[in-house]
Amino acid sequence: MPAFTAALAAHVHDHYGVVSDAQLRELEITIAQRESLVTQGLLVSEFAGVYRVRSTPATLESRCLAMCLADKRAVITGRAGGRLWGLRRMGPPGAIEVRVPHFAQTLTGDDVRLRRCNVLEAVDVVGRADGIRVVSPPRLAFDLAAVLPDLDLESVIEQILDREWCTIQTLYAMGRRLCHRARPGSERFARVINSRPAWLKPVDSHYELRLHDALRRVGVGGLVRQQAIRLPGGWTIHVDLSVPELSWAIPIDHVTWHGGRIDAQRDKQNDRQARMIGWQIDRVTDDDIDFRLPEVASELAAIHEQLRRSERIDHRRAG
Repeated sequence: MPAFTAALAAHVHDHYGVVSDAQLRELEITIAQRESLVTQGLLVSEFAGVYRVRSTPATLESRCLAMCLADKRAVITGRAGGRLWGLRRMGPPGAIEVRVPHFAQTLTGDDVRLRRCNVLEAVDVVGRADGIRVVSPPRLAFDLAAVLPDLDLESVIEQILDREWCTIQTLYAMGRRLCHRARPGSERFARVINSRPAWLKPVDSHYELRLHDALRRVGVGGLVRQQAIRLPGGWTIHVDLSVPELSWAIPIDHVTWHGGRIDAQRDKQNDRQARMIGWQIDRVTDDDIDFRLPEVASELAAIHEQLRRSERIDHRRAG
C-alpha cells in the first residue's frame, strides 16, 4: 500500500496541506508509512505531531491550522485573527498571536506569540469548517485594543458593526466583562467604545474616520457622521461627514468605488438637490485623504470658519 494515499491527498487538499498524527490514523496511515513520508521529505514537521505536505505553501491559514491541531486549547487572535476575519488595518504579516491558558507550553516558534489568558468563554471562540479556531469578532475587538492605535481600533469596530457580526451593546458587555487595569488594551478599548454613541450608524469606510479625526484635530466642531438629508426629489442621502447647523456636507468620493458615469451623475444630482435646500457641498476624494490629508483638513477648516463667520453676520443682521 503506498504511503501517500488518495484519502490523504484529498484531506490535505482541503486543509492547506496540513495533517496531524490523529488524522493520519483516521486515514489508515500507519506509523511506518508516516515515518516513510517524513524521511522522504514529503511531510515536514510544523509542531509535535503535526505536519505539512512540503509541496504546499506555508500560509497564514496553514500555520493557524497547525497551531490549532497541535494544541486543542489554542485560539487565534490579534492581527492574525483579524486577517482571518478579513478585517482592515491589520498591518504587515507578523507573529501569529494565539490565545492559550496560563502555563501552556505546546506551541513554540519564531512566528508564534502566545497570549496567555484563562478568561476565554465558549462564546468567545468560533470554530471554522477548516478546523481553525479564532476568537469571535467582539472578543477580537477587545484583543486588538492591545496592539492597534485608537483610530485603527475604531475603524475595525465600525467594520465589525457594519457587517452585523455583533451589536454595540455586545461590545459594551465585552468591555464590562474583560476590562481590567492589569489586562493589556483595556484602557484603549474602554476609551474607544465609550466615545461612540450607541445610535450611530456603522461606518464601512476608514477614510471617513481618518477625515473625521483630522478635522477634529484642526478645530472643526459640530461634526456628524452619516447625516441623513431628505432631498426635494423625495429620496434621502446619507452624507459621510457634515456640520448640520451650518448645512455643510463633506461627501468622500472613492475613485475605485464611485468612478462610473452613473455614480458621478447621481452624485451631481444629489449635490444640486442639496443646494436647493441650502446645503453647501464640498467633496473630497480618497486620494485627498491618502496623500494630502493635512492640506485638505486645513482647507476645510478655513471653509468651516468662513461658514461660521457668515452665520454670525446673518444673526447680527437678523437681530
